[in-house]
Amino acid sequence: MNLSMDMQKLFTDEVGFVIERMKEAKDPATKLYFFSAAYGVANRIMNIEFDPELAFMHNVLNAAYGTINGRVIALSSGQETGVGIPVKLFARLEEALEEMINKIQQGEETYPVLEKISNLAYSTTGNGYYLYLKGLLSI
Repeated sequence: MNLSMDMQKLFTDEVGFVIERMKEAKDPATKLYFFSAAYGVANRIMNIEFDPELAFMHNVLNAAYGTINGRVIALSSGQETGVGIPVKLFARLEEALEEMINKIQQGEETYPVLEKISNLAYSTTGNGYYLYLKGLLSI
């Protein structure tokens, strides 16, 4: 990612804070609230320094939030009873965010981590959860 050191530090510090708060949160809605700050900071930084990888990161994180949030809302409202959320979803999401920070700090591409985040989100959809239960979509 081609960002100045100041913007890179701002991004990684903010995502670090997100991870800390997600780990402390007890319920999925609160975890998602803090997760949303990850794509939020990407958006703010893009308005100062644009980078295509950062834009991709923003899109993946935003889409992941929307997908997971949709399942959390459906479960909490009683609309869905057959499709759950993988037990370790949020722990894996936190790990992926940590890996993303490490990749950025090491100057490596974040695409493989973003793929993981996308697959984590997919595991909360009907078909994704089915594949997770079959052991084809590992989280």
